[in-house]
Amino acid sequence: METHPDLMNPNWREHAERDTWLGAENDLKKRRRRGFRVAGGPVLVLALIALVTTAVVVHRVQGRGVNDVTDFGQPPKAAPLSGGIDLNRPFDGTPAATWADGVVGIAAAPPQAVGDFTAQEVDVAYRTVREAIAAARLGSRALQDHDGSELLAMLTPNERVRLEPTLKSALTVEKGKYLTLIGPNRLLQVRPRMTGSLTAKPGDKGELIVHASYATAYAFDALPSEARSPADIVPFLRDEQDYVIRKAPPFANADAGLSFGEGAGYHSNMACDAIKTGILAPQYADKSKPVDGAIVVDEVDTYDPTKPLPSTGNCG
Repeated sequence: METHPDLMNPNWREHAERDTWLGAENDLKKRRRRGFRVAGGPVLVLALIALVTTAVVVHRVQGRGVNDVTDFGQPPKAAPLSGGIDLNRPFDGTPAATWADGVVGIAAAPPQAVGDFTAQEVDVAYRTVREAIAAARLGSRALQDHDGSELLAMLTPNERVRLEPTLKSALTVEKGKYLTLIGPNRLLQVRPRMTGSLTAKPGDKGELIVHASYATAYAFDALPSEARSPADIVPFLRDEQDYVIRKAPPFANADAGLSFGEGAGYHSNMACDAIKTGILAPQYADKSKPVDGAIVVDEVDTYDPTKPLPSTGNCG
């Protein structure tokens, strides 16, 4: 049996492992729905764990983000979909196909002295802003638990006092402006992709303004009956956000550090009814009807951070 041609074929083995894993998972679900306890004790549990470990490879990445949390995201519900969607390569066929994973996609020129800030201080400011973006858009606390504490901890004492009621509140549209909040639709086990840039300019004395212009794409799981094109599972966020870095002195210690400045954002390819509550969900999950007469925008310009932020969307 060990030398049977099918067993020696890596493609056949891959499909067999996947089918075995899916079959075991489906059988467990049926038993749970019937209130049936799984017999076999530790031996069966270990066998199932071995099957899952063999069939599914969970990719982890360095730094903060959605893949740094056990069991966050999930393998696809089904085999790669028909109609141009591959859940193993969900960004294919979208503007994010060539973007980088996470905040490494947000570029910055080599740091130079700006106003009262040395080149080294500007470099530190860039790294601080990237960390703040990661906490807001990729951080597991925000995405999973709707918890803004990771972002709050990075801000000045006075900025924390100002934003704590919003970032620690229940779900609101205002909270969704600062954090990416995911509802019942689950992300796939791929890291969100980003593209964009950071630039720095002087503010008042002892103040540096770092402008972040970037886009983020998220990949959601789906069944074949739920999605027909990549646009159905990949929503996009565009952000134009100023971050203000202040020194003490001349500023008081409670104002020294990172604060938010002016900002604006834009969402696309998402569920309209969910985004109106502050939740990001895939387009296929939308229960409401599309807005009649919605303006069609150029897709390339819409997702390009070097272009002006669109002023119209597909939600009323």
